[in-house]
Amino acid sequence: MFDFSTRIRLPLFLVALFVAAIGVTSISAQEILHVYGSEGPYPAMREAATVFSDRSNVDVQVVGKPTEKWLDEARTEADLVYSSAEFMMVNIIQSMAGAIEGSSVTPLYWRPAAILVRPGNPKHIYDLPDLLRPSVKVMVVNGSGQTGLWEDMAGRRGNFRTVRALRDNIVLFAANSTEARRMWLAEKDIDAWLTWNIWYKADPNHSMVVPVSEDYVIYRQCSIAVTEQGWQNPHAGKFVAFLKSPEAGEIFAKWGWITTSTESSAGPPRSVIRLVCDVQDDDLKPGSAGGLKHLRQIVRDYESMGIPPSELNISAVFHGGAAPLMLRDEAYNTLMKRVDGNPAKSAILDLVERGVSIELCARTMKRNGWARDNILPEVKIVSGVCARVVELEHQGYVYMGP
Repeated sequence: MFDFSTRIRLPLFLVALFVAAIGVTSISAQEILHVYGSEGPYPAMREAATVFSDRSNVDVQVVGKPTEKWLDEARTEADLVYSSAEFMMVNIIQSMAGAIEGSSVTPLYWRPAAILVRPGNPKHIYDLPDLLRPSVKVMVVNGSGQTGLWEDMAGRRGNFRTVRALRDNIVLFAANSTEARRMWLAEKDIDAWLTWNIWYKADPNHSMVVPVSEDYVIYRQCSIAVTEQGWQNPHAGKFVAFLKSPEAGEIFAKWGWITTSTESSAGPPRSVIRLVCDVQDDDLKPGSAGGLKHLRQIVRDYESMGIPPSELNISAVFHGGAAPLMLRDEAYNTLMKRVDGNPAKSAILDLVERGVSIELCARTMKRNGWARDNILPEVKIVSGVCARVVELEHQGYVYMGP
């Protein structure tokens, strides 16, 4: 008969070996599922994998990085591969040289393009046309699932001017979304990041999300494919089935993905007012129509209607007799033979603080021999009044003449 006192007298090294053996057996009993893919779907995919792992005793190991960082490893290790867009999945299938059958690709969920702006939306950006305004600094990703996204959006309506204007405002082409996020946090002068809505969900403290209207929005989907190795793992198909379930759909929806074919991110049209004012009268001259006064009254009228500044985009282009109102005190005194400075300066600064874009025709500047140093720093210089008005009308602005 085995005596308990004898058991506890076993050498400690045998006890240690026995315990280690039990541990190894327990670990090896849990099967592993290797899943590789891109950065965008990773947060939702990782959460779904955690839920699946907890109930199936399968260790689902999810990698979410730029494709080039995991492709070599995935050729021998991957059971499943997911992508941020269909063109990415095609590239992956081709790169894995026969390890994935195209018929195994399963579409999962959609994501819409969106605009990330700084908290509070200080530049009053509400749709893609607002990214075309002078001095708006835009970042895009020229890689990953966002390759060509900005051109697809700007070209939706077949307007060369839109594509050109947006390209002119792009100050940074990030290689991937991870780099873009790093630059968004580091470069505070970037006004807008043209990306997917899910990147706001991943980090909501450093941006606001602006949905894009149906005139410009682009959708791309996350899909997943089984590799040749994955067909030998019975849990691969079960995980794909779970990803298509309502429970997983709720997880992906939480991270910003569209989980039904009928959902739309754009919603009803927003009541954003876009107005371009042609100002050419000097308020101070007898018989003037009061261009600056008229502009100030328009702003006050909208405020009295309860329309917040965040929904009011006004560009005022000054030229002709109104152009001297754009001068610094010294230049104004010289031109007008005064000593007390530009009397319109406080009104101009007040309009700028209320979000009005005050702009001066460059041709008027040249005709008067003014340099940039002669002009109030808050005033934007545009090439010409006619070209500027036409440009803004193409962006949905309503023209108001003198």
